[in-house]
Amino acid sequence: MKFKTLLKRLMLGTVTVAAGISLVGCGSSTSTQSSESSSESSQSTTKTTAASKARDQANNQIMSGQYKEALKTLLAVKNPDSQTRSMIKDLQKYLAAQDAYNDQEYDEAVNDLSSVSSNSKPMRSAFISMKNKAKQAQQAASASSSAQSSQANSSSSSTTASSSSSSSSAVNSAAASQTGMDVINAFAAKMNFNQSSYGIIPEGKDGDVYTFEVRQNNDDNTVAHLIGIYQYNAATGTVTKIN
Repeated sequence: MKFKTLLKRLMLGTVTVAAGISLVGCGSSTSTQSSESSSESSQSTTKTTAASKARDQANNQIMSGQYKEALKTLLAVKNPDSQTRSMIKDLQKYLAAQDAYNDQEYDEAVNDLSSVSSNSKPMRSAFISMKNKAKQAQQAASASSSAQSSQANSSSSSTTASSSSSSSSAVNSAAASQTGMDVINAFAAKMNFNQSSYGIIPEGKDGDVYTFEVRQNNDDNTVAHLIGIYQYNAATGTVTKIN
């Protein structure tokens, strides 16, 4: 009996040791997997953080007009994510459009700015500003070309146009002399045209009814956009837009 009892105890001890070894092995495996997962997550976070910081710096540079510096900042990111790559693409298109604009290739500049890939707000604002600037230059160049062609085709037409322009200037001058600043200020206040970027030009006067041409300058004051032609009744305070 003693021998059987001793044998059972030995067998029970062997089983206990084996179970302990198995548990230690499982714990080691789980620990290794957890460590690997943590390392991968850390690398991913580091990559995202570096790209995000670079985009923030590039956005600040874009807002300051430092487009080439912004591109260099993004190109320095070792593992760029999709948004960083999109911003790089946008900056390359913007710089190409800027070069085209400086070379007076306005059509090319407008085409380069056809779409924005990234979700960068400063980049989108820069695209819109440059695109509008290129379109205005495009229209001005087209108008200048048309005027030169018209003058070359008909000298008499040029003479007539010059006479008409002189007549128009005389009418504007007469209208301006008949329009007091109090009337202009009242019209501007009513229509909220009293900001410095607006220009109000008297075009005519019929009794208490004044005709004004209103224009607004762009940000760099190089182009004055026509807002409209208005008739203002100084007696009643009513305004009618006629164009």
